[in-house]
Amino acid sequence: MRPFVFVLCVAAVYPLAAADAETQHAFDATLLFKSRLQLILHTRIRTQPGGLGFYQARAGPIVSWDVTPRVSLLSGYYYARQERKVDNDFIGGHRLFGGSEIAVVETRRLSLDQRLLMERFLSDATDDFNRYRLRTRLSAKGTVAPYTSHEFFFDAHGWRGNRHSAGIRWSALPAVQFDLGYLYEHRRAGVGPDRHMWLTSIHWKKSPRRADPDL
Repeated sequence: MRPFVFVLCVAAVYPLAAADAETQHAFDATLLFKSRLQLILHTRIRTQPGGLGFYQARAGPIVSWDVTPRVSLLSGYYYARQERKVDNDFIGGHRLFGGSEIAVVETRRLSLDQRLLMERFLSDATDDFNRYRLRTRLSAKGTVAPYTSHEFFFDAHGWRGNRHSAGIRWSALPAVQFDLGYLYEHRRAGVGPDRHMWLTSIHWKKSPRRADPDL
């Protein structure tokens, strides 16, 4: 429980009401079609309590296929609407993506995985573009367990940004998982300002595999 207390202490020091702090709330449902094929139904909203209020919503399906016990292929689609127009980041439209996830280390107490994704943004308000993502995540195992994730983003102009997050996962029931976390994002000038974000998510899953709070 000590990592959970640490997250709560950080939240108290850095209040959500700060103008540059945002929140992200997600709900995912994972359905197991076959022993190696899963369908993930994803929804997410974002808010800025000290400024814009509610400003983004997205939803879409993701298909995950376990090629081997350690290698999975991912493919998905999101439709998003975003009212925020203060920077040049993606603000609405369609997103197609695909890639792979590899379990680099898998033990009784922890797992280390890496994920590589390519995304295609078909925007309502800006030119279409590709984005590439490389993420490394370390997760402990247990009913209440911490995780940390570090992800780097690239586009046609090179480095686009990076996200660093940490949080706590609580497996309240075999099929229900809650996440509470914090994310810091550093972005290239012209893409948008740096941002701090508090994360919550609920995962319902009919699968022994860990639900992903970061898709």
